[in-house]
Amino acid sequence: MLAAPCHVDYASEKAFSSPPMQLNPRQLEAFRSVMVSGSMTVAAELLKITQPAVSALIKDLEKRLEIRLFRREGNRLIPGAEAQRLFREVDRFYQGMEQIERVAQDLKSARIGTLRIATMHTLGLSLLSEGVRQFSLSRPDLAISLDVRNSLGVLKLAAAHQIDIGFVQMLGDEYPGVDVFPLPSVAAVCVLPRGHDLARKKSIKITELQDEPLISLSRNSSVRIRLEMELEAAGVTCKRSVDTSLGHVACSLVAGGLGLTVVDPFTARRVRDPGVVWRPLLPAVQFHFSMVLPSHQPRSRVVEDFIKLVKELFKANVPLP
Repeated sequence: MLAAPCHVDYASEKAFSSPPMQLNPRQLEAFRSVMVSGSMTVAAELLKITQPAVSALIKDLEKRLEIRLFRREGNRLIPGAEAQRLFREVDRFYQGMEQIERVAQDLKSARIGTLRIATMHTLGLSLLSEGVRQFSLSRPDLAISLDVRNSLGVLKLAAAHQIDIGFVQMLGDEYPGVDVFPLPSVAAVCVLPRGHDLARKKSIKITELQDEPLISLSRNSSVRIRLEMELEAAGVTCKRSVDTSLGHVACSLVAGGLGLTVVDPFTARRVRDPGVVWRPLLPAVQFHFSMVLPSHQPRSRVVEDFIKLVKELFKANVPLP
C-alpha cells in the first residue's frame, strides 16, 4: 500500500524562514523621547523635528510591531503595558550607547584604562612616585601599577610585554625586544650633615672627600662605580662606613651621623630631615637614565601622556643647591 503523499505547507515554511524584524533606529528614538517626556510636542523639541514627524514615526513603529503603544485620554498620551515593556529594553539600549560614548570620550582623553610601569629603585622611590601621584589624581579611573626592581628586571618585563613603560639606568648594550630612549642625565650630589664643615660650601670637590666616612651604594651601582673611578683618579681615599642598596637609606644614615653619601638629586630632594643638606659634587658624577618600551607595541595615549609628564618632572628637578 503506497503511503499518502506528504503535504508541505509552503506558506508556513516561508513564515519560519522570514528574516528577523528590522526596527528603525529613528522610530525607537522618537518612541523613547515620547516615553521620557510624556508628550509628542516635547519629544519633537528634544529631537528638533516637527510634532507631526514624531507622530508619523510612532505610527510607523506601531505598524511595524503590529501593536498599539499609546492611547489618548483628552490631551494625555497614555502608554500601554506593551509600551512600558518595550521602553525598558529601548532605554537600556540607549543607556548602554551613552555609556559607550562616555568610555570612548574617556579613552580619547586618556582618563581610563591601565598603565603598567616598572622602574629601578632610584626613580621609583623619588621622581616616579611623584609622577604616578600626579597622573593618578588627574585620572582617577585609570588603573596604574608601579613595579620597583633592578634595571635588569625592568628590561625583562619590557621584553616580555608585561609592562607598558619602564625606567632603567642606561646600559651600554642593546637589550632584545626593547626600545630604549635616553632621558636627560643628572649629576649626583653629596648629602651631608648640616653642621659639617663642607656644608658651608656651595659645591664640594671630589678632593674634599679625603678621609671622610663615606656611606656607599651597593657594589653593582653604576654611580658607585663612577664615583670610585673619580676618587681613584683624584687620589682620594675615603673611610668606608656602611653599604646600602637604596639611596634614601643612605640619606637616613647620614642623618644618623654615620658619614656622607653620594646619591641622585631626586632622592636628595626628598630628604625632609632638617639636619641634612646636599651640595653639587665636582667634577660631576652623572646618572644616566633611560626609558624603555616593549618593541613592536603601539603606544597608547595614556603612555604618551605619562612620558610627557616624566620629561617635565626631569626638567623641574634639575639639581640646584
